[in-house]
Amino acid sequence: MWMTIKMVPLRATILSVLLVTSIIVLTVSHHSLNSPSSGASILATESVDLRSSAHQAALAKHARNASLGFGEIVYISMPDRTDRQDAMNLLASSSGLRLKLSPGVNGSHLSSKAIPDGAPQDIRPSVLGCWRAHANAWRYLLESDMDSILIFEDDLDWNPNIKNTMETLSMQMQNSKIRVKEPSDYERANAPYGLDWDILYLGSWRHGTHPDYRNVTQIWDDPDLPDGATLKGDSKFSLGQALKDYGLTDEEFGKKRVLAPSYYTLKTTAYAITRQGAQRLLFLLSYVGNLIHGDIDQDITRLFEEGKLRGYTLTPPAFSQFKVGGTKDSDNIKEGTTTEGKGNLGGHNFFLKGSARQMMLDKLKLDNWEEYKRFREQ
Repeated sequence: MWMTIKMVPLRATILSVLLVTSIIVLTVSHHSLNSPSSGASILATESVDLRSSAHQAALAKHARNASLGFGEIVYISMPDRTDRQDAMNLLASSSGLRLKLSPGVNGSHLSSKAIPDGAPQDIRPSVLGCWRAHANAWRYLLESDMDSILIFEDDLDWNPNIKNTMETLSMQMQNSKIRVKEPSDYERANAPYGLDWDILYLGSWRHGTHPDYRNVTQIWDDPDLPDGATLKGDSKFSLGQALKDYGLTDEEFGKKRVLAPSYYTLKTTAYAITRQGAQRLLFLLSYVGNLIHGDIDQDITRLFEEGKLRGYTLTPPAFSQFKVGGTKDSDNIKEGTTTEGKGNLGGHNFFLKGSARQMMLDKLKLDNWEEYKRFREQ
């Protein structure tokens, strides 16, 4: 009788431990499958068909979250550009996005010992600071447990249906015809855009294809593109010329979007990186000292052309610079050296259908007393 009484609490304790363990495993498993690019391990995928269209659609829905399906969105901004930081936070909150500030760097404050070997002797402090600011963002990813991050500069705009654009992109990349390797089960379970790339260019200013691989493309219909006439252009590396190189006809301009291996790009307006990409970028442009051009976007293009980086470029882009004119358009122009410009209300983007900034204006517009007048009349 005494032994029976003592065994009951022991058995209850074992059952309690098993129950708590099961709850922990289920909780972590749920987090893993619902937090893409978090670096969490997969604990329960046996019962999920990772190749099914239902699973792919569910994973693509993560492109609609506050980080567009990446681990985080970080944006680079010089500490004194509080005007741009206000604008970016307003824009993000209006679009249901969440941004993390990554401070810009004053290149004149960097130690000469920190400058990569082989960098131009006459490299400007502003160019050096740009390199270091982006390198800090790459390092931030490696210091985290995330699989990828999206990096913005602070003079940005995007189309009002950006989440639709990114969800469609996710479905296309999950069913990619231009990968060189099959995706792993981890990618299929956790990565809305896969992880086979170093850089995913989403806001390039110039677009150029490798002359031997112009037919390596993924092309799809997209209703969120600007009028085709705004995309035309025959100059080298123009967006219009790239679309022609990809095989699009004039009639398809403004109707189809293209994903292709990155070759010639310009600007670092908006791009995503994987952990592997962050490692390669830091290795090549800091550790080895490959900062030959100095301008970070030109050196990245050189590495694409040399085949030392793997990337994809979205054409037309999903993100664009936003220009207001005057000194505010650059951190490198001294105050008072140009006209004041048109301000945010008179600014414009490039190659986008609509403007998230304009959508924000429409959303926040208010005539309080006119509404009270209508209310009283009713």
